[in-house]
Amino acid sequence: MKRRDLFRRTLTVIGAAGAVLPSSAREFPAGYDASKQLQAAGWKPSFLDPHQNETLVVLSDLIIPATDTPGAKEALANRFIDDLLAAETRETQRDFLNALAYVEGESLARYGAAFVHVTRDQQVELLSYLAYPQSLETWNSVRSDDRGHQHFTTLKGWISRAYYSSEAGQRELGWDGSPPHGNFTGCEAPGTKPAEHEHNAR
Repeated sequence: MKRRDLFRRTLTVIGAAGAVLPSSAREFPAGYDASKQLQAAGWKPSFLDPHQNETLVVLSDLIIPATDTPGAKEALANRFIDDLLAAETRETQRDFLNALAYVEGESLARYGAAFVHVTRDQQVELLSYLAYPQSLETWNSVRSDDRGHQHFTTLKGWISRAYYSSEAGQRELGWDGSPPHGNFTGCEAPGTKPAEHEHNAR
């Protein structure tokens, strides 16, 4: 099964269970268009520091890479995540930062360099180990806990939800770009002309 197919199935199950994106109490003014702010050329993270943001960009590209359609990096998943984290609880913020720090620490311990500075193969190797603990024979020690897998799951969850909340992700899930509300044909009230009902429905 392709990685994106797996993500699609996971997101479908999550949606059926009524799960939503991480909660946020942030309020926006009327007419606010988050997509325009996130796409701004001069965008800067409001919660993450520059290095953390750069690490998140690399992770996004590794977890949901571009294929024949845009990946999480192109969909600016890192910017959406930063926007959400800025309004999140301290506990949720701490969990996310701990996950990022764990990946960074493992990269430094294993390769002697920050995650964004090691080779692509080394990045993939590290994430493969975290995703599938004890599956790589190149690792010399066997860990007695699954913290790495938990941290990887945290990061994968944020990135996949951010991606599938974007236009690119929604199109991968089958959205064709049409407005969410169409004509309410077939549910006209008795004695109401379809044209009138359609007008009223808007």
